[in-house]
Amino acid sequence: EWAMTELLRNPEKMGKLQNEVNDVFGNDRSKSIQESDISKLPYLQGVVKETLRLHPPAPFLLPRKVEKDIDLVGYHVPKNSTIWVNVWSMGRDPSNWSNPEVFMPERFLDSEIDVKSRHSELIPFGAGRRICPGLPLAYRM
Repeated sequence: EWAMTELLRNPEKMGKLQNEVNDVFGNDRSKSIQESDISKLPYLQGVVKETLRLHPPAPFLLPRKVEKDIDLVGYHVPKNSTIWVNVWSMGRDPSNWSNPEVFMPERFLDSEIDVKSRHSELIPFGAGRRICPGLPLAYRM
């Protein structure tokens, strides 16, 4: 729903996506897009990533309990503290994203950033051992 909202608010982006689909599949509306076709649609992939950046499935990842005293990014975090990762805020952080409030799928076209936790800028499904087990299904839908 958020992808459609962003595309409706940005008709030029919707046009780019429609052109990409038409270039790859022609105007035959009877053909449905298969999972194997996604690799041929880089702009569509950018739309999905940009939508997840601006509208993550949940604004916070699951909380983590600190097992020992640590220093984290210049802050002392005592043992047994609860850490919440604000994914919504990360997706709008101007130190990671230029024009963070603007819907720009193009930012992902020449980028290795993906939602599979290899880059901490975009982790709408979490990362590492605690990554959402539904990621493969969610990313295909």
